Amino acid sequence: MTTGEGAQLLGQGMVIGVALAAPIGPINIEIVRRCLLGGFRHGWLVGVGALSADTLYATLVATGLTPLADRPALRFSLFLAGALMLAYLAWGSFQTALAQQSAVDATPRAGRSWMTGFLMAALNPLGIVYWLSIGAALVASAVAQVGAAGSPLLIGGVFFGILCWVTFLSAIGQVARPFVSGSGLRWITAGSGLLLLGFAVWFLVQAIQSLSAG
Repeated sequence: MTTGEGAQLLGQGMVIGVALAAPIGPINIEIVRRCLLGGFRHGWLVGVGALSADTLYATLVATGLTPLADRPALRFSLFLAGALMLAYLAWGSFQTALAQQSAVDATPRAGRSWMTGFLMAALNPLGIVYWLSIGAALVASAVAQVGAAGSPLLIGGVFFGILCWVTFLSAIGQVARPFVSGSGLRWITAGSGLLLLGFAVWFLVQAIQSLSAG
């Protein structure tokens, strides 16, 4: 594998990573919310936690454990746990907004921000679906292009692309933070809670559907 081929695979992976991370979803909502409440570090750690969970899913593909990860019973459990997790975060957002807490009072510890991101991604069965389908196809494509040595570069590019997006989004939240007033922050926090609650309901519906399908 030449240097040019390696750089091309890395670049492809980065583009795919940004495309994967950019759409609006519960993780991006939580990143922005925590940036506004506690600053760059807290939002960024949510994203890094989610990236850590994606690393585990990618490992499932690389180690051949895909049949275990694709079981309907596992999807039901993850969807249900994900719904509860998102509902819990939504409830916390509502409490913060109603109590009119300051950003300092409402900000959790850094370790909790990482754990929140990790659990949000780990309890999302769509992550398993992604890595079992698109992720496996990416690995196969890289191997076909340059051999087995190309797969780590492509997957590494995906992770680096996600990290770049998380850093970019957290930086936007940090820049916007001084311009958000106390009342504005409460409205944003409440709105984030509503969006998270909506995702929680969707996860619950998916859990019920996966159970009936199994």
